[in-house]
Amino acid sequence: MPMMSSFADVPEPREASGTSWQPDTSTMYAVHEMMGDWMLMAHYNVFLSFDDQLGPRGGHQVDSQNWAMVMASRDWGGADDLLFRGMFTLEPWTVTERGYPMLFQTGESYNGQPLVDRQHPHDFFMELAARYRHAIDRATAVSVYLAPSGEPALGPPAFMHRQSAMDDPAVPITHHWMDSTHIAFGVATLGVSRGDFQLEGSWFNGREPSQHRWIVGPPHLDSFSGRLSWNPSMEWSSQASYGYLASPEDLHPGESEHRATFSVMNTHPLADGRILATTVAWGQNIVGGERSNALLAESDWQASALYTVFGRAEYVQKTGEELNLSPAGREFDITQVSLGASRELVDNAKVQLALGAEVTASWAPSLEGAYGRHPVGYWIFLRLRPAQSLMKM
Repeated sequence: MPMMSSFADVPEPREASGTSWQPDTSTMYAVHEMMGDWMLMAHYNVFLSFDDQLGPRGGHQVDSQNWAMVMASRDWGGADDLLFRGMFTLEPWTVTERGYPMLFQTGESYNGQPLVDRQHPHDFFMELAARYRHAIDRATAVSVYLAPSGEPALGPPAFMHRQSAMDDPAVPITHHWMDSTHIAFGVATLGVSRGDFQLEGSWFNGREPSQHRWIVGPPHLDSFSGRLSWNPSMEWSSQASYGYLASPEDLHPGESEHRATFSVMNTHPLADGRILATTVAWGQNIVGGERSNALLAESDWQASALYTVFGRAEYVQKTGEELNLSPAGREFDITQVSLGASRELVDNAKVQLALGAEVTASWAPSLEGAYGRHPVGYWIFLRLRPAQSLMKM
């Protein structure tokens, strides 16, 4: 593959979803090609899953979580560069517009009703974006990111881009406290980076996507956010961010939300190009003066060339209204722990095909009447993606 470059002291492996940063030691599962002065990149991740959530509010389904990304970038003499990126998914079809079963998951709606104990599909146009950067000197650059569909400067990198989550087909139940704005229909971000620091501000559409998943929604720029990122060394990346989301929920148009997040990511290289990747994150939503918190810790350990072990632990506070339970205003504490593993099935330099499984256990003592004493879910899946490409600098 071609040599990876650095622009204004920002190595290419540092760039994650939207304009977020990840550790410089991160790897990419992608195909890279040069076409004249343009660097082309293609990435995809496809799960074919059997998802079975047990208990009185569970369900089961065969489906596919999937996404594909294409990118084209080039620079002019080292002082300017331009990037175009598109990301797409067939989830509105492969998991249905109602989504797939997932205990304690909440967020968005379908046919005028909130989605509860189900994960919604992502929109076909996950990202349509362009970014321009200008280097002021060797270590300083300003950037402009514009996206009809994209990700504002709020929260850690979206879960499907985090190396600590790439092998897990399940979406975190803390998603709507941290990185749920990764699909916003209308984003404008201005940023400045200096060495290992980046400061950004975004103006974006705070409304979550509707159930009509095949179109790009109207770009009403009514919300704002700010984020400070710091990579203290090659293996570490951190961010702190705040955002105001105007009327994010379609079913509650009169309610706006304040969100604060903090996260730390570590990507530790092991022998033979393997990686141990970990993310720890906190998020807080404030709606109508009421605060709710969420904590996440996840890791992905490439134990060998064939075996990967991954896990996630989460704590989140959700109301009876979010869970479609009474009393609507009561806040419930939910803890969920997942552990999974996968094995590569083919020895191929171009693709990786793995068979995997995951088990999730939840604890919500105040909700035993609705969910059972110890609700459990499990996944069995096949995962297909390009072979790992080490991002050389």
